Amino acid sequence: MIRIDIASAITVYLFLGLLILFLWIFSEGRKKTGFRIRNENYLWECPICLHVYIDSSGSDISKCPMCGSLHKRNDSGYNITGKNNP
Repeated sequence: MIRIDIASAITVYLFLGLLILFLWIFSEGRKKTGFRIRNENYLWECPICLHVYIDSSGSDISKCPMCGSLHKRNDSGYNITGKNNP
């Protein structure tokens, strides 16, 4: 049987615990997020129900989350941010 004093056992136990914790935090920090944050958030107003919402997908067509109607970007003021970027 291997003899080890209590101080050495506690030191090895704490060192291994801190090493595992450090590796876990390091690996979590390197993970990529599942979504991208776009700089262009478009504020839309639905022409049917007048619900105002943000559609950050950047597509030309937006779907109202309340009534489900579809409308195009830059279509007579429905995109009320004023940006005319395609």
